[in-house]
Amino acid sequence: MSWIRWIGLLIGIVGLFWSLRGRMTRRLSRGEAILVGLGGGFLVAVALEPSVVDPLLLFKKTGRIVTLLIIGEMALLGGMIFLGIRLGRLEERLGNLIHNMALRDFTREFGERADFARKILIIIPAYNEAGNLRKVLGRIPKKVWDYEVEVIVAVDGATDNTEQVVREFDIPAVVNQVNRGGGAALRAGYELALRHGAEIVVTMDADGQHQPEEIPTLVEPIVRGEADLVNGSRVLGRQEKGDLARQAGIVFFNLLLSVLLRRRITDCSNAFRAIRTECLASLNLREEQFHTTELLIEAISKGMRYKEVPITVTRRQMGESKKPKTLRYGTGVLMAIAKTWLRT
Repeated sequence: MSWIRWIGLLIGIVGLFWSLRGRMTRRLSRGEAILVGLGGGFLVAVALEPSVVDPLLLFKKTGRIVTLLIIGEMALLGGMIFLGIRLGRLEERLGNLIHNMALRDFTREFGERADFARKILIIIPAYNEAGNLRKVLGRIPKKVWDYEVEVIVAVDGATDNTEQVVREFDIPAVVNQVNRGGGAALRAGYELALRHGAEIVVTMDADGQHQPEEIPTLVEPIVRGEADLVNGSRVLGRQEKGDLARQAGIVFFNLLLSVLLRRRITDCSNAFRAIRTECLASLNLREEQFHTTELLIEAISKGMRYKEVPITVTRRQMGESKKPKTLRYGTGVLMAIAKTWLRT
C-alpha cells in the first residue's frame, strides 16, 4: 500500500474516532458526528480498496486520481462550512456571556434605583460617542405626555470616555465590555426594560442625528392606543442628504421590505423608534449590527400594529460613522432581511 493510502487510512481512522468521541462527550451534535463519521469511513474504505470510487460516474471521464481530488475538494468545502457553524456557535456563547455579565453588573450597581414602572425608557446604544452623547443627553425631556422619562445608555465596548460622560449625567449605563454592535447593545436595554416594568421603550442613536425634541411625536400613536410599534421616517419628514449610494440602497431595501411585509415601509434603516415594552418579549432578535430591519420584520410578521411618523435626521456633528462601508453595509442589511424573513 502506498504512503498516500497510509495517510488517508490514518486520517480516516482519526475521523471515525473523533465522530464517536465527539458524540459521546456531546461536543458534536448528532448530525455533525454522522458527517464526520461518513467522511472518515469513506477515507478508510478508499485507502483499503481504491476501486470503491469506480462506480462513480465522474470516474469514467476523469480517472480515479482526479475523481478523488474533486471529492477531496468537496470534503474540504464541507469542512469549512462545518467550522463556520462551530465558530458561529462559539461567537453566540461568547456573546451570551458578555450580555449576561453586562446585566449582572448593571443589577449590582443600579438595581435598586432602576424603577421604570409606567415610564418611558429611552435606550441609547453608544460606541465611542462621548462628544455627541453629551449634547444628546442634555436635550432629552424629563416628561413626555403624562409619562416620566428615564434613560439607559448601552455602552458597547467603548474605548473613549463614553461611560464617564453617562456618569456625569447620573444616568444608568449597561456596559458590554466588548464591542458587539448596536443590536447587541439594544438587546441588553430591552431586557432591562422588561425586567423593570417600563411601559414604552424609545431607541435613538448617540451621534446626534435624531432629535430628542421629537420623542413626543414618536410615542403619541402608542399613547393613544393606535400602534404597538412606531418608526420615525426621514422620508415622511426631512433629512440632510448623505452618501448617494447609501441613499439608493435604502430606497431599494424599503421597496423590498414593503413587498415582503405587504405594507408600505419608508425608512427601514432608521433606529429612532418607539415600541410598547410588553411587545419586546415576543420578538426573536439575534442581529448584532444590522438590527433595524430585523425588528421591523419580527414585529410586523407577528401582527403588531405599525405606524410611521415624520421625523428629522441631521448629519452627525462629531466623529465618524460606525457603519461599515457602503458595499458591506448593503450586504449586511440584505443578509439580515433574508435570515429574519425566512425564520418568521
